[in-house]
Amino acid sequence: MEKAKNLYMCRSPLQLLNCIEAREKMGQAGAEDIIFCAWRAEPDKQLMLRLLKIYPHWSEVYFLPLYPIKNQISALINIFWKTRHFSNLFVGDTTHLINIFINKVGTFGSIHLVDDGTATHSLAQRIGNRTLHKTRKNGTPRGNINSAIQAHLGMSQTFLYRAKIFTLYQIDSKNPKNEVIPNELTFTKAIIGKKPRSKEIWFIGSNIRKSVLNDEIDYIELLKQVNRSIDLSQVVYIPHRKETSDHLSQIAVAFNMEIRRLNNIIELELANVSALPESFISFGSSALDTIDIIAKTPTTVFCIPEDSIKEKSIPAYREMYKSFSEKGFKIIKLAAPKLQ
Repeated sequence: MEKAKNLYMCRSPLQLLNCIEAREKMGQAGAEDIIFCAWRAEPDKQLMLRLLKIYPHWSEVYFLPLYPIKNQISALINIFWKTRHFSNLFVGDTTHLINIFINKVGTFGSIHLVDDGTATHSLAQRIGNRTLHKTRKNGTPRGNINSAIQAHLGMSQTFLYRAKIFTLYQIDSKNPKNEVIPNELTFTKAIIGKKPRSKEIWFIGSNIRKSVLNDEIDYIELLKQVNRSIDLSQVVYIPHRKETSDHLSQIAVAFNMEIRRLNNIIELELANVSALPESFISFGSSALDTIDIIAKTPTTVFCIPEDSIKEKSIPAYREMYKSFSEKGFKIIKLAAPKLQ
């Protein structure tokens, strides 16, 4: 009898972790498990490499820079040349090219969407109401002709309309057509184990200066408000992997705050520390959701005012802060810096 073959596809350290969690929960004994790991930036590459060393249980590994596009073409041809049919596909964020291979080349007994942070909320909603092919990744609409052409060519994520959603989030009941499978982060919790608490407070950084805030300088101005509630000189700042060194230097000087870059994604870094932080604070991060599950540590969220957020990002931040409130996190609302 031929072995079952499963394909896992990820484009970020978090997606790779959730592919691992999916394999641990839904993997089949004796199956061939192929992992396709694409990375865009050097920090992502290093974090994903460390994850692959921690979890080497794959039959085949395709690890490649996402661009130039020939990297994707070569890897995808190698994968689908050997096998056209897979028992299961586990997939996170994709590109147009990957979509073509999934829609037009391969066949799959079952498809699972793995978590990609808080963006999973809006993605699941668009899957449920079948508007995914009509919108861009940031949720803004595509023109009808453009969306129809892309869907016809197989460039859209239309395969997700029949996907199960493997997630740690509470997905809205507007998605009755898609089964939701809970991700309890069992593998991650197991390697962390039970630990004592330290006296440290960790601030989980966010890469929002250019992509979310209307004005980049507002990040420092918002931190000044945080500093009135918590003495940031007594806090350890854990940067987002995309935060730049000059930006971090500015934070360190302004608040006399320790900057500590982690060698692994924060979920696995907690396995290496001798004691878990006493508490976490942040403007908002998907890491807060995973930390809440694996460590149950007190968390405070400082809400960025909508006047400081780009219009396209406001719905996602409303949803994120609503979710944090429902989890019981302490919520402190900040004022728009321009009004201070």
